[in-house]
Amino acid sequence: MLDSDRVSGAVRVLHEAGYPENNNYEDMLREETAKLYDYLKGISPEPEVFDIFAYRYDSHNIKVLLKSELSGADTEGLLADNGVVDKNALSILVRERDLGKVQPEFEKAIIESLDTYARTKDPQIIDILVDGAYFKLYLRMASATGSKFLLKLAAKIIDIANISAFIRVKSKMEDLDLLSRVLIPGGEIKVKEYLDSFSKDIESFRDVLKGTGYGELLDILTEATGSVTEFEKACDNHVMKFIRNYRHKAFGIEPLIGYMLGKETDIKNARIILVGKINRMNSDIIRERLRNGYV
Repeated sequence: MLDSDRVSGAVRVLHEAGYPENNNYEDMLREETAKLYDYLKGISPEPEVFDIFAYRYDSHNIKVLLKSELSGADTEGLLADNGVVDKNALSILVRERDLGKVQPEFEKAIIESLDTYARTKDPQIIDILVDGAYFKLYLRMASATGSKFLLKLAAKIIDIANISAFIRVKSKMEDLDLLSRVLIPGGEIKVKEYLDSFSKDIESFRDVLKGTGYGELLDILTEATGSVTEFEKACDNHVMKFIRNYRHKAFGIEPLIGYMLGKETDIKNARIILVGKINRMNSDIIRERLRNGYV
């Protein structure tokens, strides 16, 4: 795909790899994601496990809907498919505040997002609170399965979310109360560590991360040359490195989750390449943004 001179050539590579025949690349990637979830739910003895990950799309849609409502912007083409709740149904639930029909974690986050935004006028708080709600939901559902693997994965994802939230809130000089509301229990790093580090300089927090493997993520967020794009890539690669440790386990949910996350990474990389091609970006720059694969 990177070597293709045109976007059409990159799309043709995907078609040859079995992606749906659709010249609208976003529709094609959505169809491929839907096909992935249908396939995994069809072969798994516990198909409901994949709802844990499908709720990410509900989380995305809730953020889009709330920001659209507050800004007056159109949601056309921005809502994701493959959520547990149909995107059109979710749109009605959020608009009419019929929140008793969404997961309780999302219900609480929607109410808190609207309240906090009314006071701060900072749309980023919507991302922080809704993302936090998803991770709390993930942890609750993973705990219900009894899977040690899913709980370990949850801890990794929660740690990354908490580190990001800590830096965001601290950089804006927000109060400790806001930080305590957005931090999620269940990670390897205890919530108390973040709260104790909030009033200190960033180097003291670096000491907290020693030996955890997250130090490089903090470096990216705090360096002058760092960017959100680089941080997101590093987070994805950190999770993938953990997942790859389970590639050769023959039984259990681990290989199915690994395949799912690996395939989603392929789809994300395909989108990065296509967007880069459309914007006529240099192939080397596009390559730097690609995530590490599962295999």
